[in-house]
Amino acid sequence: MYIRVMRYKTSSKGRNRNMNLKKEAQALNDYAQALRRELHSHPELDHDLPLTEGVIVRELEKLGLDELKSGQGKGHGVWATLRGDRPGKVLALRADMDALPVREETGLPYAATNGCMHACGHDAHVAMLLAAARLLAGARAELAGTVRFIFQPAEETTDGALSMIQAGALENPSVDAIIGIHTGSIWDGLRPGQIGWKSGPMMAATTTVLAELRGKGGHGATPHLTVDPIVMAAEVLSQLQTLVSRETSPFEPAVVTFGKIEGGRQHNIIADSCRLSGTMRTFSHETNSFLQERLRATVEGVAASMRGHGTVEYVGQTPALLNDPALSFRMRDILTSVLGPDSVQELSLPSTGGEDFAEYLQKVPGAFFYHCSTFGDERDQPHHNSRFDVNESVLWTGVAALAAFALHWQEVSQ
Repeated sequence: MYIRVMRYKTSSKGRNRNMNLKKEAQALNDYAQALRRELHSHPELDHDLPLTEGVIVRELEKLGLDELKSGQGKGHGVWATLRGDRPGKVLALRADMDALPVREETGLPYAATNGCMHACGHDAHVAMLLAAARLLAGARAELAGTVRFIFQPAEETTDGALSMIQAGALENPSVDAIIGIHTGSIWDGLRPGQIGWKSGPMMAATTTVLAELRGKGGHGATPHLTVDPIVMAAEVLSQLQTLVSRETSPFEPAVVTFGKIEGGRQHNIIADSCRLSGTMRTFSHETNSFLQERLRATVEGVAASMRGHGTVEYVGQTPALLNDPALSFRMRDILTSVLGPDSVQELSLPSTGGEDFAEYLQKVPGAFFYHCSTFGDERDQPHHNSRFDVNESVLWTGVAALAAFALHWQEVSQ
């Protein structure tokens, strides 16, 4: 059994249009860079993004779009609609816009000074989508169907996509497909400006785990008169290490990590309770459900065996990001045609990072792609790092990718 993948073939007329599109995107790099720096110097968190919203609305108002709605989601989300002159389906293009509670240490002249930072590239996402909107607004005569531009808050706190969906971002008109972008250095092996694509599982489902162990406090000199929750926690953490190594298939990726433990106030006092906070990453609903059940049973069982009581709460759950195969291959062919075969590369492995773009994919088919914006030197730092930065010279390739897909995704493969 095999799957035949249809490749998009470009006519000579199409090749000329693609060359022009590439040049138009390159000409917009300075525009995207200026926007990115403006946003970078004024980072905002979660759903509270009035300055970011203001920049987006200011730029979209210049384009003569058919619809512009601000104040969406839980306060500052934005979406806008562009109707092409040719009939067709509805495509949504999404950028996230929130920053992180990280104090910036890049030393850049436009570095943030308010204790927050765009340490995950969302400022660049907004800038690239605004530039793509500008390019597409100028190509309305060639555009088939409708494009919905979605600027989403609160990706870092995982409820931003849901807030926009609930506000109607995928409706009126009903969205047929959606595309998203992530820039930076999440995946190894790509060069600056390259596009990474993948069919199927691309990013993991994420679940925040909150566990509490309760016992009986007392003096450290008389532990036999207490029920020690910190000892319980130690045993729980030890046993949880076997959930992935011994209870899930080695062919089914999963991660269970606890990064925070809180218990006690004094070196010689046994506390009444101890709290654990962690994260679980999976790629299938079945594995996620199994691990939730076994984790809860382990916490409750260990605590009971040691005369205590254990509880588990699961919060901040985001589904796995599963790219639609047909749209993923379509993206590969279109971007190869526009940017060149050396500029597009398939990703060999998914990432265990999480991304709430997955919420949109629960509603409509779509694809997420990676835009490499590294430097190739000491400036390359991990996401969420206080010295994270983006190579602004390649922003145009992300602009070209978004615009090219919007212009060509409905054309018939040959």
